[in-house]
Amino acid sequence: MFEYIRGSVISAFPGLAIVEAGGIGYRVLVPLSTSGKLKPGQEARLLLHHTINAEQGEERLYGFATERERELFEALLLVQGVGPSTALQMLCAASPDELIHAIAAGDLPTLKRLKGIGPKRAERLVIELKDKVAGLAAAAEAPRRAPSSRAGAAADAVLALLALGYPRGQSEQAVDEALKSSKEGAATEDLVKRALQLI
Repeated sequence: MFEYIRGSVISAFPGLAIVEAGGIGYRVLVPLSTSGKLKPGQEARLLLHHTINAEQGEERLYGFATERERELFEALLLVQGVGPSTALQMLCAASPDELIHAIAAGDLPTLKRLKGIGPKRAERLVIELKDKVAGLAAAAEAPRRAPSSRAGAAADAVLALLALGYPRGQSEQAVDEALKSSKEGAATEDLVKRALQLI
């Protein structure tokens, strides 16, 4: 239904962005690889995936900086038992390159460490998507984000978990644990990945 949105970034947090287009503010759920490229006050163009939950009457927009990220997200949705929330959690817990490599290489231990992915679902990911991700594996790696300060990274990591639907108390506890086992100056993305493994 929606192909892309182009507008001014009002706010950008790990996992969530508010983009104003045509006088309307759109709440867009985004993976860390996308949210790290968004800056408030700047214009952004996000490729969209639109979902409707008929039972709850809820609509959600998922946004991606590149077609490669969106293709990976939509490929994950083809696997039985993987919905939009799980797919987004996977893209927040691992970079697109890490996910693509793990699926293409049949790396079940890495996949099973992701939140919501058990042994059977990890096997399905490899069996059903191995051929589909072959083309994505050849794409150029996206530029990495500059690490943020430790205090700022921790706060941003909590916001990312909140955007993914986790309670604040659980999110803060997981980030605190992630901080203890992380190096000084750890980036937000690294803290979120570690926290998702601990939740």
